Amino acid sequence: MKKAVIFKTSKGNLFLYSPFRNQVLLCHPLIRHLFELNESGTDLKQYIQSFRPGQEIEIPEYGGFPFSELIYQWNKFRFLKKNRFFQIPRNINLNGRLLPSRVSKNISRIQQVIFETTEDCNLSCTYCTYSKFYINKERGKRKFNPADARKALDHMLSMRDKDASQLTISFYGGEPLKNIRFIQEIVDYLTNTYGDRYNFRFTMSSNGLLLSKYAGFLTSNNFEISVSLDGDEVGNSFRLLPNKQSSFDLVVKNLDFIKENFPDYFDKNISFLTVLHNKNSFSSVHAFFKQKYGKTPLVSLISTQHINEEYKEEFHKTFIEGTRNDEHQKTVIRELMLNHPAMKDLSNVIEKYSGYIFKNHFEIMTTSNGNGGTKEFVPTATCSPFSLRVFLTADGCIVPCEHISRVFEIGQLKNNEIRIQNETVADLFNRCFDKIRPLCNQCFLADNCKECVFNTGVETENPVCEYFMDVKKFPLYLARNFNLIEENFSLYRHLINEAFHE
Repeated sequence: MKKAVIFKTSKGNLFLYSPFRNQVLLCHPLIRHLFELNESGTDLKQYIQSFRPGQEIEIPEYGGFPFSELIYQWNKFRFLKKNRFFQIPRNINLNGRLLPSRVSKNISRIQQVIFETTEDCNLSCTYCTYSKFYINKERGKRKFNPADARKALDHMLSMRDKDASQLTISFYGGEPLKNIRFIQEIVDYLTNTYGDRYNFRFTMSSNGLLLSKYAGFLTSNNFEISVSLDGDEVGNSFRLLPNKQSSFDLVVKNLDFIKENFPDYFDKNISFLTVLHNKNSFSSVHAFFKQKYGKTPLVSLISTQHINEEYKEEFHKTFIEGTRNDEHQKTVIRELMLNHPAMKDLSNVIEKYSGYIFKNHFEIMTTSNGNGGTKEFVPTATCSPFSLRVFLTADGCIVPCEHISRVFEIGQLKNNEIRIQNETVADLFNRCFDKIRPLCNQCFLADNCKECVFNTGVETENPVCEYFMDVKKFPLYLARNFNLIEENFSLYRHLINEAFHE
């Protein structure tokens, strides 16, 4: 149940957020005082009548206010209440269901097919999700069967809408270049068989150790490659060779080879993926990539999903303890703007909760009335299956994406046969939505969720969402973002012009 909240910024300013009106207003301390009394069940009319002209009203943290100010703010409070600023809106309707027909529709317009080219890897990263720290399926050296891959592609392309001519084919691992023959075969097959009907974009996630060896093939097919590198040598110290030696120098040598011999390709097609942990920081990785390659990495936090209980304490000491929290450093934010997580969060708050961002003219004409509407939504921010991508593993498992556990299998690809049952896929998703729905119905971010249901431990007895916001957490969330506005108003103004001004 989402109700009005009042939050305080680090500069001492108070703001009222009304979910019914979807507006944020600067708030006088007496308004907060009256709001809190009203929430506690106090008769405000009797409370006001208990004071006399000339009497001073003491408010904790803000001192005394004259009686005349109390009367003024009391009238303002009544105005806000009359105009439903404190009214509780109807909850967003989270009773939506995934229909089997939607699954086949999604397949016909899927945007990306990702192959786990091989389980084999030429690194032994300390924080790998297949290390001892995680609960995972045993990983071997299996390679993707080209015949199965062709069968899957034929199946999906046979169902494809005529106007859906773009398709991204991605290669994942392990280290995908450990199975270069598979990649070459699939690229040749698609180009020769379907090249006259579809435009294929080829991408890859790589650790960089084999880039120079296969540079000719990769550049000639215009591969877009995301290289995993955690910054400088210290920051990258968890990414080890099987002999436990550093991989940093070898990867940088290969990157420098590509940059020197294929400079245009490097500028356009090479990007970086960075994991944050206690050996690096947002500022350090940003500085490294900007100085070394003139690029900005895509940053993610080390995964804390499916941690092995036996090694939980060691995991925290190894990767989390001593983490440097410098994500709000002004110079870094100014450089990255919308690529910085703090600015992305602020942009999200402005769009969803300021009440002044409209996607179309209809939204301007239909002001908020506090109703969730009759339209049914599914809980969480989970992608509808096959709507964006699909991940096919080397051992024949089909899962919604590469970030999701194989526990949530939505099909199989084995013995040259693809098995996807629309009803089974819909049932899996709907069971997960049913399980998480009670938690979502209590969350202030239910209408602005950031989490996938498959990252909540929904397969366990008690799923938990790290983005869950209740009446205590939500004001802190708003305050954190408004702090950023107050401390960096020029950044806020730049954000408005860059992200929302048209």
